[in-house]
Amino acid sequence: MNNTSDSNSGGLLGNGNIGGFGYGIGVSIGILLLITTITLASYYCNRAHSSHHSQQRPEPDTHPPVMDIEAGLDDATLLSYPKLLYSKAKLSNKDTTASCCSICLADYKDTDMLRLLPDCSHLFHLKCVDAWLRLHPTCPVCRTSPLPTPLSTPLAEVVPLASHA
Repeated sequence: MNNTSDSNSGGLLGNGNIGGFGYGIGVSIGILLLITTITLASYYCNRAHSSHHSQQRPEPDTHPPVMDIEAGLDDATLLSYPKLLYSKAKLSNKDTTASCCSICLADYKDTDMLRLLPDCSHLFHLKCVDAWLRLHPTCPVCRTSPLPTPLSTPLAEVVPLASHA
């Protein structure tokens, strides 16, 4: 008789204890449901986001692409900058005259015609710097603008101001 009373009260659900195996299955199912919910929510949010952007995107032919074009110097300004032979530049500024062009990296010859940029006094081959300045309005070395401006702001003047706090 003892056997029948033990079989009725000895079940897992009857005494309130959940075994370790049942607990593990419950946690696993919960994690799978969480991952599935996050994946589906992410899918639907990205799908809605991409369809929203495709509706706002203009047709390719209606708007031409915007290009960032940096305006260089005109020929009149270029011709106003001084030209000199390397042999004369070497004699006048022995300490500051470079021995090669910073654009093409070729060594200067005494017969090479150079262009002197007004603010920074950097020298370059005439053909090299003219081509550069037609595309870019700044010195290739120090990035100072050779254009006359009311306030000169070369990099050498801006950096000390930024370092003083």
